[in-house]
Amino acid sequence: MGRELGNNARKGTFGTSISFDIDDVSAPTRRRIKPRNESNKATPSEDDSLTGCPGCGSPINHDKWLDCLVGFVSGAHDFEIGNPVRARIVQNLRNQISTMSMPNPRENWELSVVSKLMTEIEKIVVAEVNRAQPKQVIDSGLSDQERLELIAETEARVINSMAIEIQEAVIAELTPRLEQEIRAQVERDLWQQFEEEWKNRTITKIT
Repeated sequence: MGRELGNNARKGTFGTSISFDIDDVSAPTRRRIKPRNESNKATPSEDDSLTGCPGCGSPINHDKWLDCLVGFVSGAHDFEIGNPVRARIVQNLRNQISTMSMPNPRENWELSVVSKLMTEIEKIVVAEVNRAQPKQVIDSGLSDQERLELIAETEARVINSMAIEIQEAVIAELTPRLEQEIRAQVERDLWQQFEEEWKNRTITKIT
């Protein structure tokens, strides 16, 4: 009985080897059944898959979605401290987010990703502060106590500046609303006084 061999030196016409050993019983060949899930289920590429933009909800691909998250977090941090975001920090954030696991659905993981990015920003800021402080201490020749006082003073100044910025933002947001409420309250008070005065004059004329 003829049997095909894979590694025989004698090749057939179509690149296969043939043996005519009668005593050799070839094992029955079995076809591999492909699971239905593999045939019916397509695996889209992560870069080509579409998702909703965190800001406007428009359909965007994976790379643009990551850029939106990085831009959102870096822009929020930029707004908080009032400083421009350096390109190196943005690149570090992109490298950080590229190593994160992004299972589907991503909507349940967006807040977690933003939290991780904020943590990464804090680490970068702390590293920058620690890198800059020794230079200042060496240049000025400060002692440990003076260095701690300088750090505390710097932190207090940053907190105060952030508080002032937040206060100004809150005032700018609440002023139009308070103006409307105060105007409505003044109008109600004036109408109430007018009605009371009208009633008093009417009673006086009758009597």
